[in-house]
Amino acid sequence: MKSYLSILKIVLHGRSAGKILLATIFSFTFSIAVILCTFGLMDGFDHLLKSGLRHSSGDILITSKKGFFKVDAALLEVLKSVKTRSIAPVIQTEAFALYQGISKGVLVRGIEPDNFSSATGLKVNLSNGGLVIGEELARALKVSPGDEIALTFGRGNESSDSLPTVRQFKVSGLIKHGIYQKDLRFVYLLRKDLAQVLDVHEFINLLILTTQDPAKPLKSLDIIKNDQQKLRSQLSQEYFVRPFWSEYSFLIEAVKVEKLSISLILQLIVIVAVFNIMAFVIYIMEKKAQDFFFLRAVGMSLKSLMRFWFISIFILWTMACVGAHILSLVFNWALANLSFLQIPGEIYVLSSLQIRLDSTAYITVYLVSLVWVLIPGLFGYWRLKRRSIVQGLRQEFSS
Repeated sequence: MKSYLSILKIVLHGRSAGKILLATIFSFTFSIAVILCTFGLMDGFDHLLKSGLRHSSGDILITSKKGFFKVDAALLEVLKSVKTRSIAPVIQTEAFALYQGISKGVLVRGIEPDNFSSATGLKVNLSNGGLVIGEELARALKVSPGDEIALTFGRGNESSDSLPTVRQFKVSGLIKHGIYQKDLRFVYLLRKDLAQVLDVHEFINLLILTTQDPAKPLKSLDIIKNDQQKLRSQLSQEYFVRPFWSEYSFLIEAVKVEKLSISLILQLIVIVAVFNIMAFVIYIMEKKAQDFFFLRAVGMSLKSLMRFWFISIFILWTMACVGAHILSLVFNWALANLSFLQIPGEIYVLSSLQIRLDSTAYITVYLVSLVWVLIPGLFGYWRLKRRSIVQGLRQEFSS
């Protein structure tokens, strides 16, 4: 350790060497942080999108070509084939929400809160009756819990020629799905209340199934895809069976492709940082060459000098990785708390973004950066090894 510190003092002697080293570490740290945050944003977007969709749609959605249908014994028997955890019968219809001259088209869902929460993991508090609406819809209509809004409905499945029905409901609470469009459009009330308005009795037009635990993050879509295909093969052609991500499948696929392509492009930033490290190596080799050859002349082996060199490279890489992790935490905090970094939900689907990094992302980014930083380390080793002690000293004294 003492010998390492002694050599380090020689290398960093003079203000220029220290400043160049700090600039090199910062550039490498920043380049790793950019790639780390890119990975984190893509993974965070993917996670928030899937979570928001599951919280509104469960795992699998079943609808009928006829519109409304009953959950009979034959249908329940088929559902057992995929080890269904929860079933939520839902009545879903379109309506207009009106409040003080402002109107919005909404999707009204009549639910049984316990079944719905068990199937989706989304807690909808309808214990006091009334209406629960999305946070973005409340913001658009400028309503708060306790206010009354009017909903304009059609008259059910077989009454399209009848006049619409207008009902007043008190807003009992707000809810957040995490998907901007759903927070802007979804409205919840008790299923029996909506059935009474539409006069559909025990019929429903949407069945939400859960085959996986909604409280746990979904790691793979393949399991649900297999369950969906199994149900599709066993149910009659009357039914449509869709996985929860069906309406955003194109976006999920696009995120996968963009994550890979952007990460490859951002390697250019790392290459720039590697050139900075290379420049530092050349600077040290030129300015401190005489010191290095003197150390070898008085007995220090090339192996010991190379040990110092690669330990220094490893320490530089470690500092850059720690700094990149800290920068990613700062950026994640900024995304959540600084208004100018908030994204428009109507464009980016989500109401907010977050950086989500798992062990795979860290290992991938850090190992790739280690490979890059070893390149200038090997370059420095090659420059020292290719010249003998006598040749190095002769060249330094003659210059």
